[in-house]
Amino acid sequence: MKIFIIITGLMELLVGSILLINPKLMGAYKKATNSLITTARMYGASAFSIGVFAIYIVINFHIETLHDPFLIVYSVFHFLVAFAVIISFYLKQTRDLKIAMLHGLFFVISVYFLLS
Repeated sequence: MKIFIIITGLMELLVGSILLINPKLMGAYKKATNSLITTARMYGASAFSIGVFAIYIVINFHIETLHDPFLIVYSVFHFLVAFAVIISFYLKQTRDLKIAMLHGLFFVISVYFLLS
């Protein structure tokens, strides 16, 4: 579980930083409108915050009472991001489900650790 949290936490920090600083570095936002860039930055803030929480948990991994609350928040975050992308896909607002699959996978892994 600790390795999963480290890897995904660092990914969230990296992606969050990119989306906060310059979303146009990501392929999906190269030709984005200003409002979409603002939304991407807000998602970046969320991702960065989740990444900070993940690193905090890794540093304090010996405090087991933190594990379940973290996994609940992490599961909800990843489920809702996947769900949001799937909704956009069905409304023909995006053609790409890769990010939904990645967040869905992180959701499943988080729930697995939560229930085990």
